[in-house]
Amino acid sequence: MAVNKPPIYDPPKVIGVLDSNIDPEGHIPLPLLLTGIEVVVPLWPEPAKEPEESDTLTVFFEQIGQPPAIISNTYKPEDMRPEFIIRIGPEHLNNNGAGELWYELVNSAGNPSESFKRRLTIDHTPAPIDLKEARFPNVNSDGYLNCSTIPPMWEGVKVEIPALQGFRVGDRCEVLWRGYSSLNGSGPEISSARKSVIRPSLSDQDIREGYSLVIEPYETHIKPMVNDDSATVVYLIYRGAKLVGTSELAVVKIDRIISGNELPCGP
Repeated sequence: MAVNKPPIYDPPKVIGVLDSNIDPEGHIPLPLLLTGIEVVVPLWPEPAKEPEESDTLTVFFEQIGQPPAIISNTYKPEDMRPEFIIRIGPEHLNNNGAGELWYELVNSAGNPSESFKRRLTIDHTPAPIDLKEARFPNVNSDGYLNCSTIPPMWEGVKVEIPALQGFRVGDRCEVLWRGYSSLNGSGPEISSARKSVIRPSLSDQDIREGYSLVIEPYETHIKPMVNDDSATVVYLIYRGAKLVGTSELAVVKIDRIISGNELPCGP
């Protein structure tokens, strides 16, 4: 009987889930349970290089009580990139409890290798406190960031988190920014614009007055939205690894086209 080759890669990461050194249980935020998760697999050593070569990457998520998620893709040399984003849909995240995520790689010679496993925890229990939506203080009266916005959006987008009464000093707040090719924060996400900003420990002042942050850099997180697009912000409050509060969805419209001009404003 062949001996299984031991894992040689680090476990995959999941966008929006804290690293295992912060949250070993890998709690998946409730909004991601509803929309699906994105698994990040970095490019492996010695990828396929010759035209006739290809590597097969398979991502697995297994949890007792539901069919496993198995997503397999084959990549040729021209498909290689610094990292691969593999989506696992919400249909695989229905059952509360812990599961394991990992990936297997089979190279052109048919040799398999795999990653260590990452524990992920699913909990659909709603956060017990509903929070007011974040604010975008620099939008115009129609809710737009546009070429007339002051300060200009290429200096970053300011987001205001309201007062957080009812929470504790030391709780953690995670702000999730998402971009969309629509005016109402719906449809396919512009995944390259995604950003997560974590305030690791709320202060007494944060709780009493709220706080603000700036989404930047522009090139990565704002510039992909051009004409009649939008971005959304949701913020989540954690106590340790447990989600204890989630906000309403805030939507900001983004339009970088001036009537009569073909090119968008901004750098």
